[in-house]
Amino acid sequence: MHGQINRAPAAEDDDRIDLHQVVDFLVRRRLLIGFIAVLTMALALGTAFLLTPRYTSTAEILLDPSSRSVLGDQLSGMDAASVAAVSNIENQISIIESLNLLRRVVEKENLVADPEFGSQAPGRSWRSVLSGLFGGGATEQPERPAEPGAAAIPDDIRASIYRLRGALLVERVGRSYILQISVTSTDPNRAARLANAVADAFIVDQLETRFDAARRASDWLNDRLQKLREALRHSEEAVSQFRTEHNLVSVGARSLNEQQLSEISAELVQVETEAAEKQAKYEQAKKILDEGGNLATLPDVIRSGVVTNLRGRHAEVSGREADLVTRYGERHPLVVNVRAERREIERQISAEINRIVANLENDYDVARTRAAAMAANVAAASGQNTSDNALAVKLRELERDAAANRTLYETFLNQSKVTSEQSEMDIRDARIITPALASGSPSFPRKSLFLAAGTALGLVLGIGLAALLDLLNAGFSSPRQLEEATGLPVLSSVEWVNLTEGEKTKGAIPVVDFLAAKPLSRFSESIRSLRAGVQMSDVDNPPRVVEITSASPSEGKTSIALAMAASAASSGKRVVLIDCDLRRPSLTQQFGLDDKPGLVEWLAQTAAPDGLLYRHDASGIFVLGAGGKSQNPPDLLGSARMQHLIEQLRQNFDLVVMDAPPIGPVVDAAVLAPVADKVLFVVRWNATAREFVRHAIERIPGERKICGIALNMIDLRGAPKYGRYSYHSSAYYKKYYVG
Repeated sequence: MHGQINRAPAAEDDDRIDLHQVVDFLVRRRLLIGFIAVLTMALALGTAFLLTPRYTSTAEILLDPSSRSVLGDQLSGMDAASVAAVSNIENQISIIESLNLLRRVVEKENLVADPEFGSQAPGRSWRSVLSGLFGGGATEQPERPAEPGAAAIPDDIRASIYRLRGALLVERVGRSYILQISVTSTDPNRAARLANAVADAFIVDQLETRFDAARRASDWLNDRLQKLREALRHSEEAVSQFRTEHNLVSVGARSLNEQQLSEISAELVQVETEAAEKQAKYEQAKKILDEGGNLATLPDVIRSGVVTNLRGRHAEVSGREADLVTRYGERHPLVVNVRAERREIERQISAEINRIVANLENDYDVARTRAAAMAANVAAASGQNTSDNALAVKLRELERDAAANRTLYETFLNQSKVTSEQSEMDIRDARIITPALASGSPSFPRKSLFLAAGTALGLVLGIGLAALLDLLNAGFSSPRQLEEATGLPVLSSVEWVNLTEGEKTKGAIPVVDFLAAKPLSRFSESIRSLRAGVQMSDVDNPPRVVEITSASPSEGKTSIALAMAASAASSGKRVVLIDCDLRRPSLTQQFGLDDKPGLVEWLAQTAAPDGLLYRHDASGIFVLGAGGKSQNPPDLLGSARMQHLIEQLRQNFDLVVMDAPPIGPVVDAAVLAPVADKVLFVVRWNATAREFVRHAIERIPGERKICGIALNMIDLRGAPKYGRYSYHSSAYYKKYYVG
């Protein structure tokens, strides 16, 4: 029955991160990680010194929407639109970054001929890419969708505009009405000059927009006044002509009915005046609607408390939207929610404006109906069946028309005066509160940022490379890995030592000589620990016949066998060491028994048993060499004479150590396993493939035949610790390596 790998039950914390393993991994790979981190940091600093320094200058602009109300609440429609535009900070930022405004700056500052912003400036390079990554600005605007009007701008001017836009950054300061205009350039004086130029261009654009709006409002009012003046003149001439034609110039004492009629007529005039005013408001709203204008400019809309509150909420939500977009990006759920809230407020504003316009029409209809009803009452009271009453009614009708036209004319005349005064006053919607100054230190590259980024990147790369090397390592680097993979205990971790150190006498065995010279070294302690582990593998029946094998050649199994035998012999035990590797007899060669009969002759009965055992005087080990060549080693090792030989040696010696061939390439070790009490499996540290080890262990027959594993040839300099397994302290054992 073949040996099986017994998997240890999984611990409760197998899926948890072992901090000890992490620390040990970092300690083990510290040189590689440190080297890559230092190299990356040096490259980052070198790059920072090679990059062209850039300087950023900032100008601050204060947007002041309250300046519009200095003349009272009566604002023209165009002025109201300007106030709404100022309250929308995002619109102002878009205006500053617009092609038309930046074109003014390009043409005024002659940036077409500038070496940095001109059309002949160098294109985007790896340095500009790094500048964009580390916040240093860029000299070239990234590709954007085609903008309206861009095709009409000359190519050289358009190229300069895009370069200026790439170096321009416009930001809102918190939730205030302050905008920061920053320009980044390789020349600090140029950066300050362009930042101030952009700010000045924005101020001029605001003034021109205001003057243009006031001029258009004034032209509309003047045209309307001209029509109202003509209507008033015609109505007054009609009253005068009617009086003349019907001899109604002088009127005598009036009766009670006439007095009542006079009072009702006065009330009718008032009602018709109100109807005329409401008609004027309705016609104004209708005209704006027909011309595709902005209904938000109507005086009733501006004076509406609901619209004012909604606009305040809209400005607040727009500010929150800008903050969230800057912080989280365009697709964040918070940004989506705040945009939905903003659209809902805009819908409410639109609905409220439509309601106000509808109310204007309703008010006009009601006033007109009321005036008609009042006129009917006047007609009934005056007795229109008589000709005199008819003339009086006609006269009063003409007088009412004249009075209504006069009131409407005076109202528009007053509004025209207010608009004219506003157009002449120097009211600034925005002003520069902090001009840009030349910076004394570059804003890019920030060497501290490059250093931090280089260090972080180096650590990430170093740790990643170290982890990759550990993953690519096909061998076992720690006892814990070996135990978890095979289910067998690691009896000892044997370090690699230079057995040829020091002067050796002729015929000396390196392992035996090393153990004798340094009995308290780490190597000697690990061999004693290995021997104790083998004996403790079966406390009731300590093994006396131990087979030592490995998965593949060059894993140090022969040295382990020799060291284990020498260690047992030094403690006073009678030990015999058998070279069972009939194909490559390493032990036979080390003891100089190549030409002497040995195991092959004993098993083939071609030599007398007496004299086949060789005693090594320096160590006291009895050695049975391999002897001559054999054509079929497995048959000899699995024969009955081999079992008989082992039984004889078991009776005469305390410990029988069999150095078997590796089980991977040949079957000899599997054939020898039944005659041994226990099998010690040797695995070379960081070398033997894991799958190969598991497959080799499965080939050894016998239940619980393998007593354990020896992890051999460990380089302690490259393996300070592994998880909760630690190797011997080099400081404690260092003195035993001297002399």
